[in-house]
Amino acid sequence: MKIFKKEGLDIRTESGFSTLYENYVEYVYSVCHRYLGDEHLSEDITSKIFISLWERREVLHQETWKADSWRRYLAKAAKYKVYDYLRSQEQLDSYLSEKARVFHPAEYTLEKELYFGELTEHVRLYVNQLPPRCKQVFQLSREKGLANKEIAHRLSISDNAVKKHIAKALSYLRENLTDYPVPKRSTGT
Repeated sequence: MKIFKKEGLDIRTESGFSTLYENYVEYVYSVCHRYLGDEHLSEDITSKIFISLWERREVLHQETWKADSWRRYLAKAAKYKVYDYLRSQEQLDSYLSEKARVFHPAEYTLEKELYFGELTEHVRLYVNQLPPRCKQVFQLSREKGLANKEIAHRLSISDNAVKKHIAKALSYLRENLTDYPVPKRSTGT
């Protein structure tokens, strides 16, 4: 029996996929929420999981799994997506913390660490407000450390589009983080 084929359910069709979604969306959300404890973030990750399933429906339809594996498959998908999110946040935190220490290691204090934590939260808030494609490009660049060409290839857009999205994101952050002095990049870097 196919993984997403039970009693005529075929996830390659909109009605079959809708049935799958209706039967498991609350379960996937609950798995995400158990690990994250954040309602909006759990909803976002749940949506991404189902979008990914829809995009890969042809491949998944061809895999042979027992019908009772749906729940386990979706739980694993949720755990992996949550793990990826948490790992990317840790990388961002680690990167930003290291940059803060490098600027003035002798002046690094608890007060500055708290200030930096607050700044990090504001950066996340404003990054989440970016248009979806701009946010995606910015996160791939700054959080995952991908080169512009790699981002362009991965998203099937031009290098110039990547540069424009990054410039737009940085401009938006500068405009909205006026309470936090952000040093300008020197032209030599």
